[in-house]
Amino acid sequence: MPTNLSTDDLRHIAARLTAEADALRVELSAAESQMTALSADCDLDAGDASAKTAALDRLRRDTERARTLLDQVVATLPRVGAPGFGRCAFCGDVIGRDRLLAVPHTELCIVCARAGAGTPA
Repeated sequence: MPTNLSTDDLRHIAARLTAEADALRVELSAAESQMTALSADCDLDAGDASAKTAALDRLRRDTERARTLLDQVVATLPRVGAPGFGRCAFCGDVIGRDRLLAVPHTELCIVCARAGAGTPA
């Protein structure tokens, strides 16, 4: 266990990740329902078609973001409290307690995150 996290912190992080995963699943389900409804809606004119296309594009982007975040959250849950949890995946330093409590699925310390570590060039 990282030295900067208490047992209560780890419980809080696990509960928060679980709640976040549940909320993301609800969001994804709602977005999929909206996409289905929009796709089935008829276009009365070019303006309708354009508005529908824009709305579908926005929903697809939002859905992709939510799926990516859900994948990160679900992947983090089993690691909470395990060796290596709370350590930066890039530099290996301990990730600050406040950062982990704020963004429990993070894999980077604030220094590496600000430097853009792990992002494609």
